[in-house]
Amino acid sequence: MSDEIKRLATYVQKGGVAKTTSSSHIAVSAAQDHDLDVVLIDLAGTQNDLATNFGVDLPTDEEDKPNPDAPVSAIFGENWEFIRTNIDDVVDRMVFETDEGPDLIPADPGLGGANNNLANVPLDERFTVLDDFVSDELAPRYDLVIMDLPGNENNIVLNGLFAAQQTFAPLRPGQFELNQLDNLERDLETISEKHDGVDPELVMVAPTMIDKREPEHKRFARTVEDEFSDIVGPRISKTTDIGREQGNGQTIFALEDDELLDTAERAREAYRDLTTDLLDRLEAR
Repeated sequence: MSDEIKRLATYVQKGGVAKTTSSSHIAVSAAQDHDLDVVLIDLAGTQNDLATNFGVDLPTDEEDKPNPDAPVSAIFGENWEFIRTNIDDVVDRMVFETDEGPDLIPADPGLGGANNNLANVPLDERFTVLDDFVSDELAPRYDLVIMDLPGNENNIVLNGLFAAQQTFAPLRPGQFELNQLDNLERDLETISEKHDGVDPELVMVAPTMIDKREPEHKRFARTVEDEFSDIVGPRISKTTDIGREQGNGQTIFALEDDELLDTAERAREAYRDLTTDLLDRLEAR
């Protein structure tokens, strides 16, 4: 493995658009179909959706809330350099294996406080923290890192966009989502203008949760394909299999062919095609 690593942030300024679902399925396809060492970083809050989706059992505190032994929020704190230098295998303790190929660094309750603490970091250092962690700790171990970001704009999100500099945006049917994509492009341009050396690029969008029986869904997909023809990925079919299997702690890649609904089979093949295209577009650094 080289010391270069491909990086991707999954981001739209809205929840419920399949960011986490897309991140997990892209990660599994990259690991299984392309034989890559993949790590997912869940920065999308304290719900730990990625851990739940993969059936990863996390340590809990006295209130039964997820409480990883080595939380990812620690990297954003002022004591991180001391921690990484003086605590053995701290990064190994952050990482959890999944049954489907990718490794996972889960979210933890400290991310909210970490976001607030970053406001006290000098501006020229504030958005480089995650980038340094990926370069120093993850690049020697992995081929691809995928950062699942929350659907807002805060210091953690800006760290993710900075660290990845390559962004994927899943979109579900609705005019609001199209408007948010326009906003995302403007936000990425603004970040680039404000911070030297940071040039986050929107590398791909994809229409998700598309029900081909619904005319408005097909119109939405065509609009995305027309407006973003140079960076659009395949349509991802809406299927009940995804939600059911997430509840079972796995992706639809874990199912045998004869266990899949037709919609899930189309969705799985679309995620495979999307992942292949994405990997061709992503530049390692």
